[in-house]
Amino acid sequence: MKKILVICALGYATSTMIKKTIEEFLREKGTEGWYVDAVGLNMSAVPARDASIIVTSLELNAKDYTAPIVNGISLISGIDKEATLHEIYELTRTIN
Repeated sequence: MKKILVICALGYATSTMIKKTIEEFLREKGTEGWYVDAVGLNMSAVPARDASIIVTSLELNAKDYTAPIVNGISLISGIDKEATLHEIYELTRTIN
């Protein structure tokens, strides 16, 4: 199973909201084989090692991660939410 890792500052409310949005979207699209996890930045080093996609509400340095990073702010604000969900969906279709 491939993993989408949601990273926010503390790993509570923000990442949980983003996680639920992604899970619901993937269910609606019929996308299977993906697990969505949510953590705080201080707990992200180990889970990030096996993440296929990272969605974050923070500014992360892409050099520190091997997975593609998607800015998830729109999944909280609602502004351009569909574009972000489409970006995540396209990544799930292209990552083996």
